[in-house]
Amino acid sequence: MIKYLFSQNLKMDFSQFLLKTYLHWELYLHKNQFPYIGRCYAWARRAEADKISDMTVAEMEELFISVIPHWEHAVQQLYQPSRTNLAILGNETPHLHAHLIPRYIVQKNFYGIAFQDPNPYGNYAPYPKKELSLEVLLKIKQEIQQKLKE
Repeated sequence: MIKYLFSQNLKMDFSQFLLKTYLHWELYLHKNQFPYIGRCYAWARRAEADKISDMTVAEMEELFISVIPHWEHAVQQLYQPSRTNLAILGNETPHLHAHLIPRYIVQKNFYGIAFQDPNPYGNYAPYPKKELSLEVLLKIKQEIQQKLKE
C-alpha cells in the first residue's frame, strides 16, 4: 500500500484516500479534485514497478479490464464526464501509476463548487489548482467508493 508520497519535499499521508485494493493495483482518490471531480490514480502494488515497460501482463490486464472500467463506470454514474483520460507519466513520482482523469465539456456543480474544465478538448495540464477541504474530498471518496461496490 502507498502510504506516503514524496514530491517537492512534501510528505502527505495518502492512505485516507484509498478507494479499493485489487490484486495488482490500489485505486486512490487524487487530492487535486479541482477542476476534475472524480480524478483518481491507480498505484501498482509491486514495489519494484517503476516504468510502463515494467508492467507485467497480469498488471496490464487488471488495469485495463478491471480497474479503469470500474472507475469509469463509477464516475459516469456520479458526475457524467464527457470523456475520460488516462495518463501514465512517473516524472514527479517514480513508481508505476496511472492517472484517471474525467473530462467535462460543461461545468459541473457539486458541494457548492463549480468544476469547469479549462481545456476540455486538449491536454488536462496545466490546470488551475484549488485546494478542497478534507471534508469535501472524503465525501467524493465515499461516493466513488460506494459506486465501486455496485
